[in-house]
Amino acid sequence: MMSVATEIIHQTNSEIIQIVAMSESGSEASKAAKKREYNRNAQRVFRQRRKEHLSKLEAAQRELNSIQVEEVERLRRENQALAQENESLKAAYGSQASSPGPTMSPGEVRGSPSGYMAYGAAPGGYLGPVSGAPSYVPGPVPVSVPQPATTPLSSASSDPSTLVVVVPNNIREIRRSLHQMFSPLLEIPVISNPQTHLATLAALEPSLPSSLKPSPLQLSTPHHAYIDMIPSPSLRDRLIAIGPANANTFLTEACTIACDIEDTGQMIVWGEDWLNEFSWEFSASVLERWGGWLLTSEWGQRANFWRRQRGVSILPGYD
Repeated sequence: MMSVATEIIHQTNSEIIQIVAMSESGSEASKAAKKREYNRNAQRVFRQRRKEHLSKLEAAQRELNSIQVEEVERLRRENQALAQENESLKAAYGSQASSPGPTMSPGEVRGSPSGYMAYGAAPGGYLGPVSGAPSYVPGPVPVSVPQPATTPLSSASSDPSTLVVVVPNNIREIRRSLHQMFSPLLEIPVISNPQTHLATLAALEPSLPSSLKPSPLQLSTPHHAYIDMIPSPSLRDRLIAIGPANANTFLTEACTIACDIEDTGQMIVWGEDWLNEFSWEFSASVLERWGGWLLTSEWGQRANFWRRQRGVSILPGYD
């Protein structure tokens, strides 16, 4: 009996072991199947997301290409318009820039400046700050002021009642006042917007003093804005007439009243009435370089008047 029972027990254990083994085998197969299904799903989701991402990138690239094409076309049109405007300006200024002026004979252009700069160019020190060197400041002089209607410009009265002490005006303060007065013009690029400059100048005319009111030539001919700030109608017109190259050279060499250049005594403004060109005295070097063809004889006579008051030798050729 014992052997039979033992055999039954062994058989039962064997069956149990087989059942457990089959169960474990089925569990492993199920896990493997689930893992394969998970991997397939993950790969499908990855492919879908990659496809969507690539589609978005392609759409963004197409949009960027479209924007770039439009920008290139806009720049091309703008460049073409600027080229046409440049040709128009060349045609307008070419005849003036090629010679000192149509009304001047070869004998009048003695001392004509060389090395002209291009119209609208800004040489070193033209608009920027100048060096720290002190400005040229002459001392006060006693002046016998001539009467406009009766006293010749080159003579001085001996009547003590007409003697006054005249002090040189501050060129920097005059220039600051002019820049404030003409600030709307200084914000306009003359080369690219000449008509805007002329229209703005015309709009400023009612607010300007008589010596700064623009002439018909100023209102019809493109020119540098700094010419408008010179309180002398005749000198402004002559600067426009001699062409932009010559005019710019004069402005950057001699016209301290309008341009922020180094003041070495190129011009002195005597007294408080700086809007009256009679109170200006150009230096001997300026008159030697520009006299006769830009600065007419009146400027030399005025310089000699002030030189007599200061007791210095007069300039020859202006009496």
